[in-house]
Amino acid sequence: MQAYKQYHTLLTTLLGENQVAHQLADQLLESDDHPISFFEKHKETHFHNRGITRAGNVEQTLCFMLDVLGKHEVVYELDWKADSEELNHALRLLSRGRIKDNLFTDQDEKDADGMYELLDMAEELLEEYGLAMITFPLESDSHPIALVPVDQKEKIEMLIDDLF
Repeated sequence: MQAYKQYHTLLTTLLGENQVAHQLADQLLESDDHPISFFEKHKETHFHNRGITRAGNVEQTLCFMLDVLGKHEVVYELDWKADSEELNHALRLLSRGRIKDNLFTDQDEKDADGMYELLDMAEELLEEYGLAMITFPLESDSHPIALVPVDQKEKIEMLIDDLF
């Protein structure tokens, strides 16, 4: 029951208190409790394209969650080679209208030492909007990010650490 509460808290912070959050929490718990049947049920739609070929892969639950959250535009998976234009797009999308202008210019991108430095810079800029960036521990060439209220960041990061 503890894992369900953690999933529920994480998902309602990202999605709001709605049916999608409740259903997804149930599905994530199913993935944890019955990884083989869950994998078989979703392998074509969620796992095959991510290269997960066997049930019980440590990232099975995380990848399923990221796919669903991505469809609801609360998570964006940035490629590690993404540019400032893509990062600006991701931040505007995830901010749900709070950010209207680009936070980064082409010059910022040239001055930064890659995407990870731009992400660090974004952390400071997001505070003006009352937002904080969280990341998910995906072993991939993509960098999944989401935006949460600043006062929720620490709690959400602890939940992500506990769950994944």
